[in-house]
Amino acid sequence: MSGGTAIIQPLPGVGDMVWHLPHIHALAEALGEPVTIITKPRSRADQIFAGDPSVRRVIWLDRAQSEKAGRHDGWLGAIRLGLLLRRERFKRVYILHHSWRYAFAAWLAGVPERYGYGFGRQRTYLNRGPFLDKKLRRAHPVQLADAYLDAAAIPRTEIEPVLRLDADAVTTKRALYADRLRPWIGIGLGSSEAYKQWGAENFAVLIAGLAADGWGSFFLLGGPAEAGFMPAIHAAMRGNEGRLIETFEQPIGDILPVLGALDLYVGNDTGFLNLAAAAGIPAVGLFGATPPLTHSTAITALLPPDGKADKATGMSRITVDSVRSAISSSKRLPDEVGHV
Repeated sequence: MSGGTAIIQPLPGVGDMVWHLPHIHALAEALGEPVTIITKPRSRADQIFAGDPSVRRVIWLDRAQSEKAGRHDGWLGAIRLGLLLRRERFKRVYILHHSWRYAFAAWLAGVPERYGYGFGRQRTYLNRGPFLDKKLRRAHPVQLADAYLDAAAIPRTEIEPVLRLDADAVTTKRALYADRLRPWIGIGLGSSEAYKQWGAENFAVLIAGLAADGWGSFFLLGGPAEAGFMPAIHAAMRGNEGRLIETFEQPIGDILPVLGALDLYVGNDTGFLNLAAAAGIPAVGLFGATPPLTHSTAITALLPPDGKADKATGMSRITVDSVRSAISSSKRLPDEVGHV
């Protein structure tokens, strides 16, 4: 279905899309209609919004990835994007980004209402305010989107990201694993960069320790690369391997309802951490290499002992005992812990 409103959010990561959930929901609610999201495939937006009534559909931006060129790169790519937008006949486009290229494409497409932050050349191709102060140009993406909604007097009904999961899908996952020992904890093994990785041995020792602390079943979350962690984890859980549930080969769309069924999540600074928190699950994030995320009160940020994150040694300075302590001291733990 063509027409309606498009929101262009081109930041590529899963976490980037989760950060913008409150803004996308606010715009859809203010307009009184579901919107079309235009973004990059790495965001997994098609799966994130699969159960979200505020999003009608997702259109992919084809921008360069690694050494592979994309159809929407450069001037010619911006023209191709403009032709795509023209075919869709959108009434309005909101650009949650500072780039002028997306505004140019919307102008070229003849979109009647073109909204955006208005920094630099972008403003030339926009025809609807408000526009943000240029002093905000280098602000965090969440701050920019917050500032824009405030300037536009668009109320946010969600102060924090809320992942709108299909309730039936969550119920189905609970039924699928109903025979597994409770409580359930998700273990986020994956990392987008090596410096964010806590490591197989640390996770293996942690899982064994949490089993001793009374946690029942462990949902191991990550990509195919993290399957290589399993020998260490199996060795640590010898005799209790049945309490491990591997999800490495599953698409995010299948894992999202699993997140919604968890009692707690712990893991590296990744998209899964953001997704778990947005699903309303208490989440302990390991921030040895990166500044702590502050957009969600569901996230408990764990730093090295000196409170300083650094890419070189930060993750290695987070101890297993400190993670176990952060989990056990959380006021949001389920009542079943210690009583399984």
